[in-house]
Amino acid sequence: MFPFIKDGDVITIAPVRPGAEPCVRTCGIGHVVAFINPMNQRLVVHRIIGRHKSGFLIMGDNTQRPVAEMVERDGILGRVVRIERGQQRVWLGLGPERYAIAVLSRAGMLLPVIARAEVLTRLLRRLYGTLN
Repeated sequence: MFPFIKDGDVITIAPVRPGAEPCVRTCGIGHVVAFINPMNQRLVVHRIIGRHKSGFLIMGDNTQRPVAEMVERDGILGRVVRIERGQQRVWLGLGPERYAIAVLSRAGMLLPVIARAEVLTRLLRRLYGTLN
């Protein structure tokens, strides 16, 4: 889930109640959710980029392809509600911008946008020093 969730970050996952209806009300486009990957039975945290009758299309922010084509509604275990990096809370990726991130991710444009932003950040750091 880099760059929004990084190695060493502590995430808080709020459980969703079993059954399709509660998950539909609490999980939507752009939310970061935890689920068991049906391909390898491992716990995964990725973003919802699409919604269908049978479930959700899920994709990591740092991948070109979905991890699982579809995750059933009952397969969603919880939603990420907090990210902590060091002693600070991280908000980027969980607020209203999550919709734009999901759209860019689904269109395969998120990684190019992130790469350009990283180049710009490095350039600005060279010119102006450390950015906060």
